[in-house]
Amino acid sequence: MAASDSIELPELSPEAERALLRIARLSIASRWQASASEALSQAISAMPLAGNELACFVTLHKAGRLRGCIGCLTPQGPLCEALPRFARLAAFDDPRFSPLAESELSILSVSISLLGPLVPLEVTGRAELLATLRPGLDGLWLTGGGRKATFLPAVWRELPEPEVFLDNLLHKGGWPAGGWPAQMSVWRYRVREFGELGG
Repeated sequence: MAASDSIELPELSPEAERALLRIARLSIASRWQASASEALSQAISAMPLAGNELACFVTLHKAGRLRGCIGCLTPQGPLCEALPRFARLAAFDDPRFSPLAESELSILSVSISLLGPLVPLEVTGRAELLATLRPGLDGLWLTGGGRKATFLPAVWRELPEPEVFLDNLLHKGGWPAGGWPAQMSVWRYRVREFGELGG
C-alpha cells in the first residue's frame, strides 16, 4: 500500500503552461540561434514557478515518435534552472538518440511533466504491485540490485496493460521481464503533463 496519496501538484493556467513550453523550446533553439538566447533570458525573467523546486521531465517527439526524454525524480534546484537544463539534455544528451539537428526543430513537439512527490509502495511482490497500480495515472520508479528505471504516466498511452507496462519497465532497467527481483524498492508518483500540439 502507499504510505501516502496526498499528492500536491502545481496549478498552472494555460498561459503559464505555454510560457514554460516556450522556455523549453528556446533553451534548445539557443544552441544555434542568438535571437533565441536573448528571448530565453527574457522569458526566464518572467517565468511561472521560477523559484519553485520541482522535479520535472522534458520529453521530445518527432512525427509521433520519441526523440528524447530527460529529467529528475526529485527536485534539483529551482525550476528556472532545471527546466532549461533538462530541455537541452533531452535534445542533445539522451544516450538513446543522436543529438538533435537544427533542421528537426520545426517538426519537434515538446512536452513537460512536473512531478509530485515520490510515494513508496510497500509491496511484497509482482502480483501485489500490479493490483496497486493505477493505469494512466501512476508514474513508477523501481530500484534494486544497483539498477533503476522509471516510466512516466504518459507511457500508459502506449502500454495500457499493467503487466505489459511493468514488464517493459523491468526490461528497461535490465531486469528479467515476467519476474520480480529480490530487494526491489518501488515508488509511484503523479505528474502534471502538458505539451505542444503536433510533432
